[in-house]
Amino acid sequence: MITIDTDPITARLPSGYRARQFRDSDREPLVEERNSWLHPMERQDAGEWRTWERFAPDETLYRIVVEDPSGGIAAYANLSAGGVIRHADGAQGGGVSVARAHRRRGIGSVLLETIETEARRRSAPRLLSDASEAHPFALEWATKRGFREIGRRIESYVELAGFDRTRFADRVSAVAESGIRLRTFAEVLDGLDDAGREAFYRSLYEAQTPIFEDVPFATPLVNWSYERFRNISFDSGRMFYDCSIVAFEGERIVGFTTTGKRQQQDGLTWITGTARSHRGRGVATALKVEALSRAKTKGLRALSTVNDEPNKAMRGINAKLGYQTLPPRVQLEKTLSQPAR
Repeated sequence: MITIDTDPITARLPSGYRARQFRDSDREPLVEERNSWLHPMERQDAGEWRTWERFAPDETLYRIVVEDPSGGIAAYANLSAGGVIRHADGAQGGGVSVARAHRRRGIGSVLLETIETEARRRSAPRLLSDASEAHPFALEWATKRGFREIGRRIESYVELAGFDRTRFADRVSAVAESGIRLRTFAEVLDGLDDAGREAFYRSLYEAQTPIFEDVPFATPLVNWSYERFRNISFDSGRMFYDCSIVAFEGERIVGFTTTGKRQQQDGLTWITGTARSHRGRGVATALKVEALSRAKTKGLRALSTVNDEPNKAMRGINAKLGYQTLPPRVQLEKTLSQPAR
């Protein structure tokens, strides 16, 4: 954990407020506050937060909590180079959140200045953040402080009780008749020895590399390493192997979709993609129909996904499958001037 001298921060806060380093026990009250103003499908879980950080440790994390005069949490700020996927130019991602009862007292401005100073110390050219379109006050606050919109990410979800795969039977059959086989990860891995499993993991990583390169992210990202891919996807215990589907043409992987655990009742699609040579042939639709069907049979309540706004092809598929959209997360960027040397 990065050691932070919080005394200078406290000196700039309103009287009675105190800055300190983040503690593990802060997760529950922070999540409770955040969840109180979010749609149910956007809510987080403190236990999942811990789990992901355990499997994706981030040595660059810089986190500050502000306590009010009674010792309760009034605000939180964080900064990171990225725990899993990082930016090629060294841009840092972060944010500031102030509890509703403590807003309009200058706390957020102090915290933003603090993480900007740390980002400049790291020679970051940009500070990246986001805010929900449903919270215009947050976007206005960020805009006044030099941030600009660079893109939007849209989360959507299907309530599985109402999903009917028979509506898409013809499309799935057409993919099968073209010679493409759909298999769950559980089916592929069943009976394989360690070498066989490793070969599948590596072939999947190789297949996802061009898919990742084609995702229209708002800002360029460096693809994660194979070791990180395997650790998070297969060693974390968070993947539903029976709801993650791979498309084969012969022995070649031409598409796949991965489904992970999301809280107690739901699943989350991590990535769905098709090989460049096989796009426009219904493979992605067939993969998602199969994943949704498996998730429904498994007893999950809902399956959610996130897509960047320019990814119109995948968002169109989702719309046809009955996904409901949530307010976009507006991607924000602030160029950081470097101090004179």
